[in-house]
Amino acid sequence: MDVSRNVAKTVASRSANWTASIIRTTATSSSTFYHSAPLLNNRGISTQPNNARHGRHNLIPSNTGYKFINSTSCRRGLQTNSSTKATSQNTQLAQEEGNLEASAGSVDNALPFPKVPQPPEIPIRERLRRWEAENISEVLAPDVSFDQDHAKHGQVNNLYTRPIEGDRIREIDDGQQLEDPPQPLFEGGDLVGFGSERSFLLRGDLVELRTHDGIRIELAIFVRELGIQSQFYTMSGRWVHKASRNARFFVPNFVSPEEVDPLIAYLPDADVPEAIQDKLQSFENALPRSIGAPLLQKMADFGHETDAVYRENLDALDNAYNIVALPQQVRHMSLQRLTKEILKLPPKTKPDSIAPSTLYAVYRTIMNEGMGFSVQSSGNTRSWGRFEIVPKRIIDSIKMVTRIIRSWQVHTVTSARDGESEIRPLGQFMAEFGSFLGTARRAIDVSREDRASTMSGQVGPVGAIVDSDGPVKLAEQHFDTPDLKYIRFMKCWVAWDTFSHSSPMNGIGSAILRATGRYDGQALDRSTGWQFLQEIGIISPWETKASFELRLPGYGYYKHAVTEKQGGKESEDALAEMRKDWKELPVYCIDDTGAHEIDDGVSIEASETEGEHWVHIHVADPGSLFGLDSYPARRAKEMIQTVYMPDRVIPMLPDSIVQEKLSLAPNRPTLTFSAKMNEKGEMIDHKVTTGTIRKVVYLTPATLGELLGNKVTDPEEVLAVGNSETITSFNDGVMHRDMASVDSLSASDKANLKLLASLGDARRTYSLLRGGIDLNNARASVIVKIDKDIDVDCYNSPRNSTHVHSDPFISISIPPASDGPSIYGPVTNLMTLGGEIAAAWCSARNIPIIYRVTQAHPDKPDPGAYFRANVLPYVLRGESVPKDVQSAYVLAQGPVLPSSVPGPHVALGVEMYTKCTSPLRRYSDLLAHWQIQAALLEEAKIGESLVGSSREDYLPFPKAKVDGLIPIMEGREKALGAGRRGAERSWALQAVLRAWKFGQSKGWRDELEFRVLGMMGGMVNGFVDRLGLMAMMDMPAGMEPDDIGEGDVFTARIKKVSPYEKSLLMEPLTRVSTAGSVEQRE
Repeated sequence: MDVSRNVAKTVASRSANWTASIIRTTATSSSTFYHSAPLLNNRGISTQPNNARHGRHNLIPSNTGYKFINSTSCRRGLQTNSSTKATSQNTQLAQEEGNLEASAGSVDNALPFPKVPQPPEIPIRERLRRWEAENISEVLAPDVSFDQDHAKHGQVNNLYTRPIEGDRIREIDDGQQLEDPPQPLFEGGDLVGFGSERSFLLRGDLVELRTHDGIRIELAIFVRELGIQSQFYTMSGRWVHKASRNARFFVPNFVSPEEVDPLIAYLPDADVPEAIQDKLQSFENALPRSIGAPLLQKMADFGHETDAVYRENLDALDNAYNIVALPQQVRHMSLQRLTKEILKLPPKTKPDSIAPSTLYAVYRTIMNEGMGFSVQSSGNTRSWGRFEIVPKRIIDSIKMVTRIIRSWQVHTVTSARDGESEIRPLGQFMAEFGSFLGTARRAIDVSREDRASTMSGQVGPVGAIVDSDGPVKLAEQHFDTPDLKYIRFMKCWVAWDTFSHSSPMNGIGSAILRATGRYDGQALDRSTGWQFLQEIGIISPWETKASFELRLPGYGYYKHAVTEKQGGKESEDALAEMRKDWKELPVYCIDDTGAHEIDDGVSIEASETEGEHWVHIHVADPGSLFGLDSYPARRAKEMIQTVYMPDRVIPMLPDSIVQEKLSLAPNRPTLTFSAKMNEKGEMIDHKVTTGTIRKVVYLTPATLGELLGNKVTDPEEVLAVGNSETITSFNDGVMHRDMASVDSLSASDKANLKLLASLGDARRTYSLLRGGIDLNNARASVIVKIDKDIDVDCYNSPRNSTHVHSDPFISISIPPASDGPSIYGPVTNLMTLGGEIAAAWCSARNIPIIYRVTQAHPDKPDPGAYFRANVLPYVLRGESVPKDVQSAYVLAQGPVLPSSVPGPHVALGVEMYTKCTSPLRRYSDLLAHWQIQAALLEEAKIGESLVGSSREDYLPFPKAKVDGLIPIMEGREKALGAGRRGAERSWALQAVLRAWKFGQSKGWRDELEFRVLGMMGGMVNGFVDRLGLMAMMDMPAGMEPDDIGEGDVFTARIKKVSPYEKSLLMEPLTRVSTAGSVEQRE
């Protein structure tokens, strides 16, 4: 079929997914740009922009120069006059809302877009001349910068009135980098190479760079890292520096490093100023064609190969969502699996055999879908993330709401202009929408009787406690079935992030807010949408977005959970006859009083050799209680790990099983990892034993610290709102036990604990001498207490408008500054030892588990040499390593990844390591237990050790299965970590808002010190030490970025707080001091 006709057909049928050009310009129509490489639209088809208005995209060779003239774009929901006429329908609308939601794919036919009245036919140029004559006074003055009116982080971009800067390539910011502590990174030498599955870029890799709105896409070749920035050579023949982060899509070893090396002489050799970061730059000195042309040609060829894949599979790729989506189930799939399903590749096709251009064609398609697909683990280079596919019923409901709201908008405008229309489009549904608005307004008014509306996307605290039997009041407003689709749409918009920030759907959400008439003067954005859901009583006044982002039980598209009715039953203890009876050997379980599960303890025994002891790490043994097909096992696999939030804990395993049978207590089963150690901390021997413990002593880390004579200082509470004395926190799931004090410990217990701590410290010193490093990432902690009488499930009903007349107690505490040992240090040292033992035991038997391995990074300088020259001298002197030296050492190392192959974990200073001491709350640990259990049973069966064996037939998880689990597990672990940090910050900002705006904290000070960390997006990035929170500050008047340096201190006051956006914006007052200077007042 003719390519042009085929493409034109696609444009007509799916205009929403095309744009005329990647590069947008703010220049006037007379501006011209010349390029030597083709542009790509958001489908990736090479385009000649001045033909876009004809509805076709001409394919052009990469060596053809062309002129860029005033491109236009075709976006979802925007139709030309001719296309509107061509697609107008007179379909009879369905009469029942339920019928419209019943069948997937029926909405398009049932609900046509309303026909907007068309103006008289006037040539476009004449219309532009008339508009210019009428609006000449409103045209921007030449010296006004478009930069002054760009959307800030997390806000919706208007791509038509505020197009992106023509040369700026800035990816979407996940909003986490300010709060994420530095990840532990590690070194070279004997490290494991991950090949194409590494998590970092190397010189010669091809990447896709795209703006967060998807309007501009550039293929680029990675050159090198420079500090915190990465350097790229793009297919438009220019270079760009971007903040160092993993690419969403990359092709490893696209060209050889030797082909890229000649570029380096023409590129900056250090970080560029923040002002030009993310902007495409031309070469100051002309780049010889012999250097750049071969690279440009290879990128262009790759683009053409991808275009060819798209053309050959046009129907499948244009229908990608319908091919893979299910009617009412959420799916999560890798890019390789998506490619196989969409393109119907043979079932036996191996993922690594799929051509990169084919993967990119699919990737580009799904990334540019307006809705239906979302990336679940951004930045996971080696797996390109996992994609969530939204159920068809949800998308159909969204389309239906879109058509109703657009019809309502047209009706509102025409009625205001011409009077009330006799024929109301979508009459029944318009009436239903009006009914929904009435119910929503009444619910909002009820909420505002006790809670103030704010400009922070968050309702205020209750103004007065209502005298009632309980703090929960169910208002009389109830939402009817037709109302649920509007509530679902708002959740898709503000909670589930079903739409991108450039999606036309953002306008539908804003229209719903405007229609309520309750948000005049507020930005009709997502944060106000979040407040709307709070005020209509659908989510609690203190809810955080993290619960929805993580799709926690009850917070996903559907209230799906693994049910206990499905699957196998609890199995008998297969290791019963092999268990060692530990009799009266005391096992010390050292955990905080609020621990929800006790999954490890330690004990010590003298060996037959003087000066040597057996240190035992006893770990709960859930793997022996239930099999892989049981309900607990399937629940654990689905959750990956226990979810810890400030206001709740969602356990990986059912509480009943954990409390009654698994948490360490007398007569409970254990898997014990034992090491024979000398006083130098050297491990002489090791073994793994299954057993049963009889005697357990519970104590806290603080009690152990007191026993060891360490100074125990409680964290400083810097902010508290609410009354903790009148609120009893719900303690569901907490392991209740009798805690020992220093005075109640026997003399032998004290001696054992001191010896265990001493051997743990010796092991730590031994590891530090081998390249390990102590990283103190202590952060502010957030404590939340919610009244025990509040049933948090009252918000799980989609029909009731719930209003709670009580607020949580929230406090922020900052750990004391100390260079001394942490109270958790002794426990951490021994748990690390347990991970070493498990890794060594499994490695000797070639058992695939989830090892934590330092990647080899060939582009990094030798971290071993840096350690010996800069870190080791401090260790030998027994001194703390300065933070700047620590940071440089960390940057010299490669990242740690989960792997089925063992290797060094250099930051811990160990030859190999796995996590094995928390099987009640981490699936990777549970998997290791299952593997070890199978090996113990097999050794007992055959009567000999499996050391040196390469067999896998006895294992529940062969290596291929472990390798398949790793990307899923890694992505979920990262998401849960980011979600926890996001929830903590949201809660902390709720406390700040209540103290700042509502005076709920004694001793609150309006003026706070702001410590500068750097510049970001034209603003000052820094830290409010008093609150323990990162923040942004406006640029001080009269100052330029070069006038402000890291370490400067300003007095500032709060300008805006948004718990939903997790943002804290400060207004500068005076500069107190500059970095390295004594305090000075200006």
